Amino acid sequence: MTSRKEALGLTGPPSWLAARRDCGERDDNARGLTVRGNDFLTPLRGTNVHGFRRIVVPNVCQGAETMLKSILISLALTAAFSGGAAAETLNLLTWEKYISPRVVETWTRETGIELNQIFFDSGEDRDRIIAGGNSEIDIAVMNESVTKVFLRKGLLDAVTEATVPTIGNSVPRWRERCSGYGLPYFWGTLGIVYRADKVTAPTSWSDLLRPAPELASHIAMMTGFDDLLTPSLILNGKSINTQAKDELQVAFATLKEQSPSVRTYNYIMSSSQDAKIGSELFMALAYSGDQFALAKSDGHDWRYVLPKEGSVLWVDCMGVLTASKRRTAALKFLDFLNRPEISAMNAADLSLPTANAAAVPLLPAGMRDNPEVFPTQSVIDASSFYEENGAQTVQVRKRIANSLINYHDSR
Repeated sequence: MTSRKEALGLTGPPSWLAARRDCGERDDNARGLTVRGNDFLTPLRGTNVHGFRRIVVPNVCQGAETMLKSILISLALTAAFSGGAAAETLNLLTWEKYISPRVVETWTRETGIELNQIFFDSGEDRDRIIAGGNSEIDIAVMNESVTKVFLRKGLLDAVTEATVPTIGNSVPRWRERCSGYGLPYFWGTLGIVYRADKVTAPTSWSDLLRPAPELASHIAMMTGFDDLLTPSLILNGKSINTQAKDELQVAFATLKEQSPSVRTYNYIMSSSQDAKIGSELFMALAYSGDQFALAKSDGHDWRYVLPKEGSVLWVDCMGVLTASKRRTAALKFLDFLNRPEISAMNAADLSLPTANAAAVPLLPAGMRDNPEVFPTQSVIDASSFYEENGAQTVQVRKRIANSLINYHDSR
């Protein structure tokens, strides 16, 4: 019988793996499985999902990306979910460090159900996994725009009082943004994180996009096309939701001018952990709340600022996939997560603003009153939400992002 690897032509070492001596590699332990565009992951024998080895192929080795990326993600997920898994296990697709370990432990203690976390590093990787429909994923963290796309495709279960009784604890505004097919999880803004011990506090998007000479090669951006374009669109006085190609080209030109100063387009939460460049990153495009996780991770004085020109508001929704074989347990997990005391524990441990109205009074006063955690009303009023773009505009934005990253890598 032909094996899955034989069918894919991968019975021997992948060609990129043979060249890893020239390109370099890094092995480390991760809490969960990380799916990244440049990562190939294999489980260590005799361990569960908390003991994965990550083999990273650096940017210099990126060839035939689209095909390879799909193959690696498929194989990684197959390895993660085959053999040795507990009879009662839920698989959560999420950002790294985006749920409190205490919450996971409490869930398993109460229910006996394990929670496997599969980390993605970009929205495109997450969307490809969900759209594939064969991944064994039960629950996924998505932004509100993606939630709308997947509910129309019939990929998400409805989240109502009947399926998730604690949904009534959610702030109505955020519940509406999740369109009845996701549990509002956390919310916040897009801004700039910076190391206060290395640079002066930025105040404008221009400090990131037109950085001082001393910041050359010390900046991290993102690969997600919407978040990548947003600062440039705002700085150029354009709508973050523009569909005009000429306006998107103006944003691209600004990002291209910035490119020589950018060290990496990998999300700061991941790139900061890279032994080769992490200590050299001083400023980055990031989400509110990332500063706390960064400071806890590397011990540096990371801070967050929302530029004076304004930004975008985001809310993450946690949805149950219709393809889940454990739908009842998955919906039970959402109901558990939205209990006020659990939601408050999660928010306090991560220093992130909960979307659960009943949990807010349970948070420490210093956290509730901290504008770095809960943006002020004036900040909210000055920010916008992403709107859903048509397929043609999405493709234009993706091409711009890919062109920018290819330009950067070619230098």
